[in-house]
Amino acid sequence: MNVLSAGLENPMLGYKLDPGEPGLSHSAPASRSILRVVSQEISNWLAFEREAAKNGGIIIHGGINLDLRRKGSFLAAVAGKTTAWIYYPNSEKVQDNSNEYKDQLRKQIRELENKLEAAINSHEKEKIEQQLNFLKLMLNMPAKLIEDLLKPLGIFLDVFA
Repeated sequence: MNVLSAGLENPMLGYKLDPGEPGLSHSAPASRSILRVVSQEISNWLAFEREAAKNGGIIIHGGINLDLRRKGSFLAAVAGKTTAWIYYPNSEKVQDNSNEYKDQLRKQIRELENKLEAAINSHEKEKIEQQLNFLKLMLNMPAKLIEDLLKPLGIFLDVFA
């Protein structure tokens, strides 16, 4: 039985690479599109790992996201995105204000501990404990990473206000 006579549609999908992205922009049928896009994104991930290792960094978070849509009779990957957060431990030494963020975190932890002692109902205590756990986790993160994550957003001083 021929695929076309069975009523299946398998269109060819064209892909383009982002500017500066290594690889070839081959097209692929919808039935093989996920494999095509995942292989490109894995090569991007490996490039991030090589860059981090070459410059003395560590990948601390990241992942691959696929944009899946129905094309013809198949669920196809029409795009992909790879993200990697790389921490460079040596860059923390040149930051003059890196401890400022940790001091702010310690201050907020003390304030929340005082609120926890004064809390009356269990719902309020649970919420404060979650905030405390989050801040303690952030306190263990590198100061440079905390600064890079929170300063551009402008939310550092009022995280739990």
